[in-house]
Amino acid sequence: IISSFFTYTGRPWDEIDIEFLGDDTTRVQFNYYTKGVGHHEYIYELGFDASEDFHEYAFDWQPDSITWYVDGVAVYRATKNIPTTAGQIMVNIWNVADSNASWAGKFDPKNLPASAEYLWFGYQSADSAEDK
Repeated sequence: IISSFFTYTGRPWDEIDIEFLGDDTTRVQFNYYTKGVGHHEYIYELGFDASEDFHEYAFDWQPDSITWYVDGVAVYRATKNIPTTAGQIMVNIWNVADSNASWAGKFDPKNLPASAEYLWFGYQSADSAEDK
């Protein structure tokens, strides 16, 4: 099961992801797509189990970079082929197909129901110093 927080545009497909892979909640995956081109996955070892307590996860999207944060600390930065299309903020939880079991673990319906909890989320536009 994957739980995630991300931006999404539709067409063109630009996306910025923070994804928790159900087979190991001590890691988080950062990823992005630009005009439908992905393969920018980066796995970050958290040093704690994300399923045991709330933590802050964020990204700062600039024209020339995306920087991801965990609990206020910058932990990864991408600087190539950065998305340009504004998108919607999305959250979801979904099961992984058997063909992707090596990525996030094999889906077992015995683990249902499944849930993801988000204590809060927000955004700040580059055009405004005011949080939304």
